[in-house]
Amino acid sequence: METLHEGIILFFLPKKGYGYLRLAGTREEFHFKQRDVRYANVAAGQRVSFELSESRQGMRAINVSLSKRA
Repeated sequence: METLHEGIILFFLPKKGYGYLRLAGTREEFHFKQRDVRYANVAAGQRVSFELSESRQGMRAINVSLSKRA
């Protein structure tokens, strides 16, 4: 099973189909694509959980979902 990470959506560009999120408690930022988001209405500031996956451009967030934590 993949490790789930917690983070916050920094921004999402629906017309372009991608965005960036920041790993909680760090300054590390990861790219994500709309196809890897598991919920509707993505918006900046939302707390999310996600997995990391290696791509040709480096690590990116996949399986992005709303965090169950408050």
